[in-house]
Amino acid sequence: MDFSDNLNPIGPPPGLPELVLAAAERGVYLRFPANLAEEVLERYEGVEVALFNGATEALMTMVSALRPKRLLLPWPTYSDYVRIAGLLGLEVVRGRLDELVGLATSGDLLLICNPNNPTGSVMGRDEILELHRILKGRGAQILVDESFLDFVDEETAAPDVPVVKSYGKIFAIPGLRLGAALGRVRQDVKSPWRINALADYAIYNIGAETLRRHRESTRRYVASEGPRVQEALSRCVEVIKSRLHFFVIKGWTSAVKIRPLDDLGMPGYSRVSIKRREDNEVLIKALCGA
Repeated sequence: MDFSDNLNPIGPPPGLPELVLAAAERGVYLRFPANLAEEVLERYEGVEVALFNGATEALMTMVSALRPKRLLLPWPTYSDYVRIAGLLGLEVVRGRLDELVGLATSGDLLLICNPNNPTGSVMGRDEILELHRILKGRGAQILVDESFLDFVDEETAAPDVPVVKSYGKIFAIPGLRLGAALGRVRQDVKSPWRINALADYAIYNIGAETLRRHRESTRRYVASEGPRVQEALSRCVEVIKSRLHFFVIKGWTSAVKIRPLDDLGMPGYSRVSIKRREDNEVLIKALCGA
């Protein structure tokens, strides 16, 4: 059983898989997408949305548009940021957040994953805006990846700072490749056909209200089941507590699939994600025994 991913533990919004099938049956993939999903997601977010084929494309585009010389990464964080920096020819500086803010200068871009993957730490909107104020005074910039913000009851930092996110996580549809930039997005970074026709059709037809209800259901489940699983595991392994549907433990098991963090400089630690309650019992048994 796979506890290594970080998708929504309650699955996609009701009706969304059926709409994807309907889109295929109607042959919508035979024409260019109309970008109608943006209208729905702007109502869902409450801010301007520019869609991309996944959060990675949104990140690549936004980092390129901001034209930094160095990428500052609070560490540990999402490892693909380093790959993106390499593709763009950027120097990477890793360290603690306070250290990075202290050394930030003109030409630097601080990229923050909030909530952070893999640790699950969360910063409030006011904290992000204060970082933005400090960095702006130093001639530096900030970009926030809010791919997991929908799992907790926190406000987006958009439109006051540039934000990117993945909808593949909260809607549990990674194969549809649906990412976004939020807030005041320059027109020149938007391509004419920003997402695939299947995703465009499904999101447009499901509507913002269904998506908002699913977000609230997800938050209630994560706020209830997450602490229960963390408390159960803390009786047998070290647990770094998190408000998210994933968290870090000190330990390993081959009985189920979990995500080792050795490559992020955390040898002996792993990230685990909660699933449905009955599945979580399998995780607890694998790590703690009968």
